[in-house]
Amino acid sequence: MEQTVDKRAEMMGTAKVPSAIVRLAVPAIVSMVVMAVYNMADTYFVSLSPEGYLGTAAVSVYMPIMLLTQALSVLFAAGGGAYLSRLLGAEEKEKAGRTATATILLAFLSGVLVAVVGSIFAEPVLLALGASGDTIGLALDYALILLLASPVQLTNMAFNNLLRAEGSAVQSMTGMVIGAVLNIILDPVFIFTFDMGVMGAAAATALSQGIAFVLLASNYWRKKTVARFRLKGFRFEKEIVAYIVRIGSSTFLTQLLAAVGFAVINICAKPYGDAAIAAFGIVNRIQFLGFALMFGFTQGYQPVAGYNFGAHRFGRLKTAMKFGIAVSLVIGALVTLACYLFAPQMLRLFTTDAYVMEIGVPALRWFTSGFTITAFTLVMLMTHQALGKAGGALILSVSRQGVCLIPTVMVLANVLGLLGIMLSPLVSDVISGGIAVVLAMRIFRFIREEKEKYAAAPTGEDAQGSGKEGSCRKK
Repeated sequence: MEQTVDKRAEMMGTAKVPSAIVRLAVPAIVSMVVMAVYNMADTYFVSLSPEGYLGTAAVSVYMPIMLLTQALSVLFAAGGGAYLSRLLGAEEKEKAGRTATATILLAFLSGVLVAVVGSIFAEPVLLALGASGDTIGLALDYALILLLASPVQLTNMAFNNLLRAEGSAVQSMTGMVIGAVLNIILDPVFIFTFDMGVMGAAAATALSQGIAFVLLASNYWRKKTVARFRLKGFRFEKEIVAYIVRIGSSTFLTQLLAAVGFAVINICAKPYGDAAIAAFGIVNRIQFLGFALMFGFTQGYQPVAGYNFGAHRFGRLKTAMKFGIAVSLVIGALVTLACYLFAPQMLRLFTTDAYVMEIGVPALRWFTSGFTITAFTLVMLMTHQALGKAGGALILSVSRQGVCLIPTVMVLANVLGLLGIMLSPLVSDVISGGIAVVLAMRIFRFIREEKEKYAAAPTGEDAQGSGKEGSCRKK
């Protein structure tokens, strides 16, 4: 078993670079897409329930809270995963185990905090996020169940990232996919058979996440991981926690500002009625499926980049970056094209309401029109995380979701109304894409400098592989 798990990690430094990335990316993409589909399943089945578009609006009102919860989870999951891959590349397995343990515990304890605080303040927060007198009861039914499941949800994200970071992408995918498929199966059972409506959608999600938790955790208690989870003698180490938070803070801010951005969209759309909120909620669920493809691919790219940087294999790192950028751009372009051509058909899966369709179809086209730029920005964000460049990652996160999107929505909504809301993501993508280009030039220069310093060291190793081999060459 020890040999098997070691080979999974070693694969990131020895297999052909495109092959290594694809082997890690495919399970990540499958996992992310299935997660996106089951998020869409809630909206789909709720739209068929007696609550209709009011139920869809209620689910949409909760979405900023869901994104906020996910933001907290990725603070530890993304930071812990990025650090873990670097430690394994540097062959520091003992410290990698302590990092994995700290990441899992931080995620679980944060989930407990979310459950307690969220349950207390759920009603006023939902009203502030755009819930109306017609939707507040439904939104509360949905929110309270999911908030209580927060400890499991946050810990699942930690399991997912840690397993993928050590090369166990299939194990990561299996637990998440089974949980997601179960959610899709249980949704109609709870919503229609048990006549629970919106509350049934939340119950199905919570139960499915609990089962996924058991499946993912079993990798650790059966000792099928490279980085071992150990509570005996464990204590939080300032160095490890600080590094996790520092590296994860960029992804955390991305998700946090996405939550704020969606909340602002809901608030700006509220004057146009519950149908407008429902339309933007559906659009965000659909576009998340496209984003899942890009994010899933970069989740496979990041561990390979981090591992080879930690192992000082700069040739392989450069190959990984070029491959990552090229594939991400293609994915972004295909998503944009698909959403432009098939927007009416996609919206019709979730609603037959004419006003919701009138708003949703152009909104989906505009929201996804800048996805090629988004793809490049995302690769640069993951590259900065993989190399431990928290500052650059932070700038990219804040620029796309915060500095650009939020004020753009507020200004354009006041000037152009609904059209202004639709145009805001594209404007944000263009500005943040320019920032990403500047940071890309800096990161390539940083890699060249690190390579030169390592080559000048008395006993340095550098695998200058093109991706075809991973042997180290003595200087």
